[in-house]
Amino acid sequence: MAAYMPPAPVSDCDACNDPGFYGGVSLLYMKPYSGGEGLDGEWDLGLRGTLGFERPDGLFYELNGFWFDGEFDREVSPNSIYNYDDDVSTWYVEGLIGDNLHCGEACLDLAFGLRYANLEFESSRTLRRDITDGGEGSSFSEEFEGVGPVVRIDGTRQLTEQVTLYGGLSQAILFGEQDFSRSSTNRAEVTSPPGPGAIILNGSGSSSRDTLAFVTEIEAGLQFNFNAGQIQGAHARIGIEGQYWSIGGSDFGLFGGVLGVGFNF
Repeated sequence: MAAYMPPAPVSDCDACNDPGFYGGVSLLYMKPYSGGEGLDGEWDLGLRGTLGFERPDGLFYELNGFWFDGEFDREVSPNSIYNYDDDVSTWYVEGLIGDNLHCGEACLDLAFGLRYANLEFESSRTLRRDITDGGEGSSFSEEFEGVGPVVRIDGTRQLTEQVTLYGGLSQAILFGEQDFSRSSTNRAEVTSPPGPGAIILNGSGSSSRDTLAFVTEIEAGLQFNFNAGQIQGAHARIGIEGQYWSIGGSDFGLFGGVLGVGFNF
């Protein structure tokens, strides 16, 4: 008598997106945060873009880009004799390869790849115009540039035929260089030989070091699905997004809202 062979377990995980090319663009309205004392970030616009291709078996290749440029409002005393200007800018590009799985009611994207990123902070201080005729002040800049691996997981859960819940988490470890530079221009009164006048004292310096940057990104929100003529899989997203950078002991963050559109073609 033949032995009983139990049926092999059946997986309910398969590709859940339409194969082919896909893309998307998002407008971000974000507020920067810094570990610097007395710095309060101002709300500014950023941009994110995605272009990818998915095979029928769920394997996909994706290229992402991100950009943000913002300012800080420094908290200073009303009696301060200085004006301050603090700016931050960051951008990155990354290439990913991943797999798309449909497990039960959820759709998951698991991907890994390589990211190249840049983060720059600039601060300048000048005497107020009603105190001097200008020309005196100092500036400081800190820039990180690096490359390294990134791992990402995205998920969607359909609530209704038109509304889907989405979320995402990514972690990057970047190997790079952190550059520092300072410069100053000060006025000093000339007392010898006698007579009024001023001389300009200039100073500058720079340094760099190898360091690691850890970058974490989290996003969540609602996706509204619709079709637009020949464009299949069209959708709009509204949600929130946060980024946290840790670079050689320095902390920097971004947080705000996201409005985006995506489609297959």
